[in-house]
Amino acid sequence: MRVLVIALWVGLLLMGLDARDAPTRRDSDYLIRVGLEQGAFASVVYVGVSAGSLRWVDPRTGQTLGVGAAGQVWELRRANGRFVARCGQVQVAAERLVAEPAGTGFVQVGASSNALRPYRGHLEWVERDGKLLTVNWVRLDDYLKATLPREMPPNFHIEALKAQAVAARSFTMRRLNRYRQWGYDLCDHAPCQVYGGVDAEHPSTNRAVEATAGEVLIHGGRILEAVYTGNCGGHTAPIEVAMTGTTPQPPLRGVPDTDADGKPFCSLAPNFAWEQTLTREELERRFPQAGRIREIAIAQRTVGGHVQQVRLRGDRATLTLTGAEFRTAIGVGRVRSLMFEVQPQRGGWRIAGRGSGHGAGMCQWGAQGRALAGQTYRQILEAYYPDATLVGAFGQ
Repeated sequence: MRVLVIALWVGLLLMGLDARDAPTRRDSDYLIRVGLEQGAFASVVYVGVSAGSLRWVDPRTGQTLGVGAAGQVWELRRANGRFVARCGQVQVAAERLVAEPAGTGFVQVGASSNALRPYRGHLEWVERDGKLLTVNWVRLDDYLKATLPREMPPNFHIEALKAQAVAARSFTMRRLNRYRQWGYDLCDHAPCQVYGGVDAEHPSTNRAVEATAGEVLIHGGRILEAVYTGNCGGHTAPIEVAMTGTTPQPPLRGVPDTDADGKPFCSLAPNFAWEQTLTREELERRFPQAGRIREIAIAQRTVGGHVQQVRLRGDRATLTLTGAEFRTAIGVGRVRSLMFEVQPQRGGWRIAGRGSGHGAGMCQWGAQGRALAGQTYRQILEAYYPDATLVGAFGQ
């Protein structure tokens, strides 16, 4: 039965000590708790094992409560203050309950008995909002291998993938205990990182994780929350503009992302340029306090061209929103980035822009463009996270 190791050095780093003071550790020494909010969060969840046997354990005592075989599906519910798992006539129950594989198989879980997904590590459950939330305890290296292919195409250049591995590892370690009130570190989707379990793993991204083992970005003696974005449109955004509730950080201040000829490195992205039409009726539904909207105008931009403020003038009120607030209100799938122009047209407004995503941190398509131009992952990270230092934080 594996137990969680929240290493002392991580706590020290979060309090501001230098990563080079950390003891020697490997990625595999750390377990990350992932709340499967998308993967297995329901009133009833179903559990199995891909091969070998499944062991049900009371984590408080280490006692094995029951054993299941491959092909069996257990139904897990909450009843009378305990977690109760049933398969046919067999039942196990405890105030805390863990499911782990015995042998070479993977534990499987899902909200439907016909859609079980395999995960490395072991599973535990917490009650949240009247439902069962599955928590996957998984080694850091295995977590990253199941995350990278969901965050960056695995057919990208290996140097881009290595840059992504370092950014994802840094982001992960900086966000430990983010959901501690529910007993886990990160969720399995945005706003954390998309985590797909065993099915997501790919040889090329596995190689990137292994090649950068233990490497993280540091700023001011702390691990950097190294956010990243799909494509930046030619200039990354300051973090405080891209994300509401954030404060300025030198490594996330926004930087140009063009080659010597001024061409954006991310211009090879299939979604580099976009446009949408917003009707007057849609906008009035989104912003009823403004009344009948007469005008939309960009009130302020960053040096890099990102919209900082949008002004909506209506017959009832004039609203001033941050660019991020405006984008969220309309929908991030429609206003794809903060680098856009607004033009009136009959019946509404045309919005045309470049880039996709919040825009801060490493530009993923830009990283691909830089790698194809011959840059190493270290050069890529240096370009997108100025003032940050790449270190082998686990002593490797």
